[in-house]
Amino acid sequence: MNDKQKIETLKHCFEETIWMAIRYAHGRHTYAPTMLRNAIKNYQLMFPDWKLRKDPAIKPPATEEFIKHGISFRGDYLDDLFDNNADE
Repeated sequence: MNDKQKIETLKHCFEETIWMAIRYAHGRHTYAPTMLRNAIKNYQLMFPDWKLRKDPAIKPPATEEFIKHGISFRGDYLDDLFDNNADE
């Protein structure tokens, strides 16, 4: 396997698993959303033409849930990742 094939294989692996990571991290009040945002940002620096596939399961938070008990932050939700770069 040459270097180009290795890169394509790794790229495919990322693309095939990123949707699961988004579903896991979306709405979590942990470091997971931030880590995922950073991974996607770095990936897009390496592959600027890559587009995140829209996932209908990822929705914005309800206002009540968003501010509930002051422990929920907008950055905990990943629906905004799809706003400007999603395939529709």
